[in-house]
Parts: sequence; structure tokens; C-alpha cells
Amino acid sequence: MSEARKEVVGEAFRKLDKTGDGCVTVEDLQGVYQSQTHPKFKSGEWTEEEVLRFFLDSFDSPEKDGKVTAEEFLDYYSGISASINSDEYFVDMVKAAWKL
Repeated sequence: MSEARKEVVGEAFRKLDKTGDGCVTVEDLQGVYQSQTHPKFKSGEWTEEEVLRFFLDSFDSPEKDGKVTAEEFLDYYSGISASINSDEYFVDMVKAAWKL
């Protein structure tokens, strides 16, 4: 990934890492991710924590330890980056997704 892409991914990670400990956890996501809008939360099937854990698992490595490191987050976005030719489009997409 280009430096511009890595920089915006790092910015998004830092926004999520509320505690600044280098890992994003369910606790970091509370108040950042709107779990109440998830269909399974609305139906009563999942709790807020279950919704947040499901979201977090998208970025977590295969072990699913409940902690997403900056490296795991960057790996996730590396996969997305591979299919986007324009740095400008990628940066704009990540900024829009994380309200940066």
C-alpha cells in the first residue's frame, strides 16, 4: 500500500483505539459504532456486545481473540486496497467510512 493509504488506515485505527493501547476491543467500539441500528440488535436476537464483537471479528485475525491490532487492521485494508487503483478514491472511502 502507498504511504497515503497506510496513513489514512492508521488514522482510522487511532480513532477506534480509544484507550490508546494499540488494540481495538469491544470497549473501544462502544460509542463509536452504532450497534442499535444492527438488525439483530433491533430484533432482540443479539446484545450490544454481541453486535460489537461481530463487527470487531471482521478485522480480527483468524484466532478471533477479541483484540484487533494495528497490524491486523492494516492487513484487512490491504485486501481492500488491492482492488482499488486510485489512492485518492481509497483515502476518500476510508475517511467517509470512519468519519475522519
